Amino acid sequence: MCFSSQASFVAGAAIIACSGLTIRLALQMGERFLPLASFPLFFGIQQLSEGFLWVSIDDPSANPSSAAALTFLFFAYLFWPFWVPLSAASIESDRRRRLIFQGICGIGFCLGLLLYLPVLLSPANLDIGLAQHSIQYENIETFPSEITRNFARVFYALVICVPLVGSSDKGLRGFGYLIVVSVALGFFFASHAFTSIWCFVAAGLSAYIYFVLKFHYWEVDGLGGPAKG
Repeated sequence: MCFSSQASFVAGAAIIACSGLTIRLALQMGERFLPLASFPLFFGIQQLSEGFLWVSIDDPSANPSSAAALTFLFFAYLFWPFWVPLSAASIESDRRRRLIFQGICGIGFCLGLLLYLPVLLSPANLDIGLAQHSIQYENIETFPSEITRNFARVFYALVICVPLVGSSDKGLRGFGYLIVVSVALGFFFASHAFTSIWCFVAAGLSAYIYFVLKFHYWEVDGLGGPAKG
């Protein structure tokens, strides 16, 4: 797959447009659905930031934009490990699972700080380049070896996937299975630029959130009956 600034801008704009539908539906169902409904919005912003990074990379007279890279990595490293379990906990009806997801939310926040703060405080250590038509983010100070990178990826994947596939909500579990498949494919076929490629794929998959909410609206809470907030 060949990525570019155009691909990121188009994907970002389309997903942000989709967020209008998800957020509108969540407002009818109750505010506890808003964190989940905002997935497309935040993924869209993340893709736009990488679009601007592509623009700076495509300009031979300029250095890669550290601001665009830091914005993209804010979502990839810090935001999603916290926001995904928070969103799952917000709509969880089972008390025990909700407490587990809230605990994972705290773990995800700590993981995000460990991943993002070194980049934020020392952006000069971040090496941005191209690998097989994709953007590669490398931070040797944080991940000095392939073993450390793979360990971080597996732990990150668990923080993201467990609250989704472990949810009592059938629609959210379906979304979780899609994310698990995307992570597995990323490990095997896109390890050279996992962060960029997986976030792009996950951004596209976030449009499925509309169907998760719609299922909850029509099936769980009764035909046409809005969910209780």
